[in-house]
Amino acid sequence: MIHLYIARHGQTEENVQRILQGQMPGHLTQEGVLQAETLRDKLRDVYFHEIYTSDLLRAEVTTRIISEPHGGRYVLEPLLRERDFGIHTGGPYIKIARALDPSAETMEDLAQRAADFLTKMVCNHETSAAQDVHILAVSHGLFLRVLQAVYHQCPVREIEKMENAEVRTLTLCQDMHFDISPLEETGGTAN
Repeated sequence: MIHLYIARHGQTEENVQRILQGQMPGHLTQEGVLQAETLRDKLRDVYFHEIYTSDLLRAEVTTRIISEPHGGRYVLEPLLRERDFGIHTGGPYIKIARALDPSAETMEDLAQRAADFLTKMVCNHETSAAQDVHILAVSHGLFLRVLQAVYHQCPVREIEKMENAEVRTLTLCQDMHFDISPLEETGGTAN
């Protein structure tokens, strides 16, 4: 069985300023660093077979801190990036329900990335019934909500927003398949 720990990056300066980061790098605040250190301490005794992180700076810096007790090893994974908000990136928070410019990544494409990541975890970490595998993935607010919606096969609005440096656990099995259905353009803002 695969235990997938999903964690959101620590607070960023852009979060505080209510800037829609999308695929911007983002810069952790002092609070964000403390949040990452607290999460590191919480996860210190979990043996992670693999640690994956979005390749966006705010997630990678969070992962560097979290991975210290695990030898500082992690894999950059572009599938874990936040939604690309196109021309809206760098502007003020917007409601996801609002019509976005066509330059923004669609929710369907975001859901497909989430399904691809979950499938990759199942395929790359096949286990026997006798061995559990623990994986950590550090990513972003909206992406992680969509990933959970794909996992639970429910609308994104039914997934509660993750706080900065919050961790949740999903259990994956070898026979799981992740179908995406058109997800509603609802559920708040991303960062």
